[in-house]
Amino acid sequence: MKYFNKDSLDYSFSDKMVAGIVLSGADAKALRVNGVHFNGAKVEVIDGIPRVLNLEIAPYKYSQNQEIDKSGERKLLLSSKEIAKLQSYRNQKYMMIPISIFLQGIWFKMEIGIGRKMRKFEKREKIKAKEIKRGVRN
Repeated sequence: MKYFNKDSLDYSFSDKMVAGIVLSGADAKALRVNGVHFNGAKVEVIDGIPRVLNLEIAPYKYSQNQEIDKSGERKLLLSSKEIAKLQSYRNQKYMMIPISIFLQGIWFKMEIGIGRKMRKFEKREKIKAKEIKRGVRN
């Protein structure tokens, strides 16, 4: 089971990381059943704690507690070295966005991409190179 962020195709990544996500039981079940929406999701380090913002997980239909976190803000589990690396990338004006969410054993993990948004001409060059590789272009 893997959920992919289509917005990540607009970025060129210089580095990637895998982090754990802090979820409640209802969130984890909802993620298994409903999926996730990455609308404008990004990763920020707030007070030394990495968090993913604007990540929408639909509420689980059968959950007992009706207190649902609508903010879309969830903590990420990273080592202190990885957090320092994220902060240094952020100081260099790099964007940090979630690429995908997947299951690793019984734990949900998030792949984080660190890079810059591609310009239109870079996207065209990327598509052109891909088509030449496939043999579509003459």
